[in-house]
Amino acid sequence: MHMIEAINVTKKFDNLVVFENINVNVKKGEVLVIIGPSGSGKSTFLRCLNHLEEINAGSIKIEGELLDYKNKKGLRNIILKMGMVFQNFNLFPHKTVLDNVMIAPLTVKNENKEEVLERSKKLLTKVGLSDKMDYYPSKLSGGQKQRVAIARALAMNPDLMLFDEPTSALDPELVGEVLNVMKDLANEGMTMVVVTHEMGFAKEVANRVIFMDGGKIVEQDTPETIFTNPKEERTKAFLEKVL
Repeated sequence: MHMIEAINVTKKFDNLVVFENINVNVKKGEVLVIIGPSGSGKSTFLRCLNHLEEINAGSIKIEGELLDYKNKKGLRNIILKMGMVFQNFNLFPHKTVLDNVMIAPLTVKNENKEEVLERSKKLLTKVGLSDKMDYYPSKLSGGQKQRVAIARALAMNPDLMLFDEPTSALDPELVGEVLNVMKDLANEGMTMVVVTHEMGFAKEVANRVIFMDGGKIVEQDTPETIFTNPKEERTKAFLEKVL
């Protein structure tokens, strides 16, 4: 079964068509990387997958369940299966690192506090921040904040992780530490959809790469094919600029 099935999905803002009739499937354990110029619809598509944006036409299924906007309870349950990591971390500034990771399982899922504490500590160790648990976000680097944000998303035990340009707000020397955590996740078999400008990550970690431009999927293939032998002129032109 597909983890994600987007069928003929169209998104408009007023009269502006962001993309139309987009079809994307993602299998369990697959790492899909979406690349393309700014304004091509990549991030909006990702936001449609977990209902941060409502689509205008088509349908999206997550693990076989339809995102049905009228069924609020069902929708919420589906959205809880997805972890999302944004460009700008979105941490709570007045809470410690540990509290940031614990808050959602406690408040949204009403889980047992001891279990959440145990899991959160493990996750912070996993992302290399066991020594920063009592810090406040203002004392962290951008790369550390983003690693907290990844741990926070994982604390909800998602089946699927969505990353929206997770390194584009970071200083170049901090990008690697975040990508390494993402690589580890991929190696553990986490299903991931990643919108990124990091072509090295796409080459190394993706099972499949989609190139979007002007609201269309221009080309999708393995990283080897996309980066060494793209079929479409638009893909070639884009990659010449970024590689």
